[in-house]
Amino acid sequence: MFSYNIFMKIYDYLIIGAGSAGCNTAYLLQKSGKEVAVVDREGIAGGASGAAGAFLSPLPGKKNLYNSFVNNALKFSLDFYEQLIPDEIDKKGVLRVSNDNFGQDKLKNNEIKHQYLDTNNLQIFSKYFQNIDGYFYENAAIIEPINTCKKLLENCDFFKEDVQDINKSEQHYLVNNIKAKNIILAQGVNSPLIELPYMVISPIFGLRIDVKTDTKIPFNIHKSISVSTNKQDGTVSIGATSQRHDTADMRCETTCDKCEFYINTDEAQTKTLLDQANELIKLENIEVVKIYKGARASIKSYFPVIGKAINYEASLNKHPSIKKGTKVPSSLLEYHENIYVINAFGSRGFVFGPYLAKILCENILEEKEIPKELSCEKLFYKMARKQG
Repeated sequence: MFSYNIFMKIYDYLIIGAGSAGCNTAYLLQKSGKEVAVVDREGIAGGASGAAGAFLSPLPGKKNLYNSFVNNALKFSLDFYEQLIPDEIDKKGVLRVSNDNFGQDKLKNNEIKHQYLDTNNLQIFSKYFQNIDGYFYENAAIIEPINTCKKLLENCDFFKEDVQDINKSEQHYLVNNIKAKNIILAQGVNSPLIELPYMVISPIFGLRIDVKTDTKIPFNIHKSISVSTNKQDGTVSIGATSQRHDTADMRCETTCDKCEFYINTDEAQTKTLLDQANELIKLENIEVVKIYKGARASIKSYFPVIGKAINYEASLNKHPSIKKGTKVPSSLLEYHENIYVINAFGSRGFVFGPYLAKILCENILEEKEIPKELSCEKLFYKMARKQG
């Protein structure tokens, strides 16, 4: 149910941001019996999540903490989406073609089940494949991002509003006349509503075009860009995450389709994507249906960040030795009361969404510990040591 009328009830949780992070968190909290509202100025999946290709793919390479995390998230999320949207998930696998970041060694020497396909093998699947080879991973899929987010919010209240500040009373928060006991910030690249100096977000420009083509594509293809199989709506998605903004003062105050960096660039960007796609597989009789743009939120470690929002200044004032490297128990840090964050999904928003929402909700509802590599604490201590 989508409700745009404000009743004076007090929600258990108000989630600010209706992308993959916010929608998945809302879904799980609502399933646990909580009253949940979601607010977003652009609408449901109106930003980076709506512009995402929503490719669900493994991360090959020698096993380490990060790719283990990605592949665990993928397994969980594939199962989750197959139950949530069984008729809308296209689980046909992905062909990974080597590039500068992922050479033959990374694609070949890993524990993920795969099959090497040379040019002759690929021609059996489709005569339109170019002179390429690659490694086929069966455990991969693609979903429709906007439909998925709408499905996740079916039983939550949604408000399309621009939130500028959060007000706190003794009993609840007040946000644009919406009352809630707890706040979850899932804002992506947008300016934070509270001071979180340790969480430095870098926007990464993402572009996706949906096209119609007579070419039948048997599975997703990934090199420096991604090309989807023919989806159930008859289109093919072509997407790339390309331009990273690392300037410290860069703040996204609008969506990429309205941003001065990217206005009037559709023709050149579309041509580049189509040229790169045609280097992988020949696309016949192309019709561009729609262009999507969105800035994905990332931090330098590439790990997402979730958990209780630490009050940086208050924690350092209480424990000044932290700047010298001292660590204190989590319970002794100071927090922004009843405020949580879930952010920095990068280009894997729909791989991470269900998995991280589960971890965050278990932390909130059952006090289960968040893995250190995903927690706000890791970033907090890193900045405190740097300043000290």
